[in-house]
Amino acid sequence: MGSMAKPLVNCHTHLELGWLADLCPAGAGEPFTDWIARLVLRRRAVYQDGEGEKLTRQAVEDGIQRLLDSGVTHVGDISSHGLSVEPLLDSGLAGVVYVEVIGSNREQGLASFEVARAIVEKHRPRERNGLRLGLSPHAPYSTHPDVFRTAASYCLREDVPLCIHLAESPYERQALVGGDGPFFELSRRIGTTPPPAPGLGPVAYLESLGVLEARPLLVHMVQASDEELDLVAGYGAKIAHCPRSNRLLQCGRMPLEKMLARGIPVALGTDSLASSPSLDVREEAEAAVALHKHHVNEQVIYDLLQANSIFGDDEGGW
Repeated sequence: MGSMAKPLVNCHTHLELGWLADLCPAGAGEPFTDWIARLVLRRRAVYQDGEGEKLTRQAVEDGIQRLLDSGVTHVGDISSHGLSVEPLLDSGLAGVVYVEVIGSNREQGLASFEVARAIVEKHRPRERNGLRLGLSPHAPYSTHPDVFRTAASYCLREDVPLCIHLAESPYERQALVGGDGPFFELSRRIGTTPPPAPGLGPVAYLESLGVLEARPLLVHMVQASDEELDLVAGYGAKIAHCPRSNRLLQCGRMPLEKMLARGIPVALGTDSLASSPSLDVREEAEAAVALHKHHVNEQVIYDLLQANSIFGDDEGGW
């Protein structure tokens, strides 16, 4: 991929979930927590049966080809098992592959961080073509606060990119501020214990943990207030916008116009095939134009397709 190639960015994917495309909601979609429960239980069962890794590797291979066929040059992928790392390093794509960290229980979460850190450190010497390794503590409702602190500190110290799912569903704020709601029922359904409720909204919570100092890429940010967007802008964090996934998981409309007015860098992402109809970010742009037609100029949205600055400079570095 030459440096003269016009950048086309898909800043948020989960290539390893491509084999779960049949879970993608249809029509008006389904409640966010219902979808997560179906995904977690299906993935757990298939991995317990010993078929998960084979399906995941094939999904990654297929997903990379879909990205290349759609003209993508820069990608931000979340790797739950580390299985997309080597294929992406070999793909010629630029951007970041973020290794996921998850665990509402402190001990399990810190163990997950150590596994992810080892994957990052193993592959960092092989970074090339503008593709870097990063970390992704999953979300406030699924990750213990000490895990967030540890991951953010590591990323700051080692100059490692950081990515977090944040403020996606209205249920998330309910869980963090009130300590109740559908996320607590979700924990019961999938057999986990929710992390302690901090009594803060999503963005203020990350600030209290020192996470925003690492200038993370914040994925979704649908349920974000003006005050929260001021915080994001002040720390220089960035945002990934996935309008089709947000619609199908009944999360709402992201306040894109308010983010752009504050100078927050925003780029488009398709999310996974488990929550979006395709990995073609051009189709994501069409969905964004329809969604924001009364709020944001159409050309401004199409410009987000070339927003490779979401990963750093114009050459795709961080």
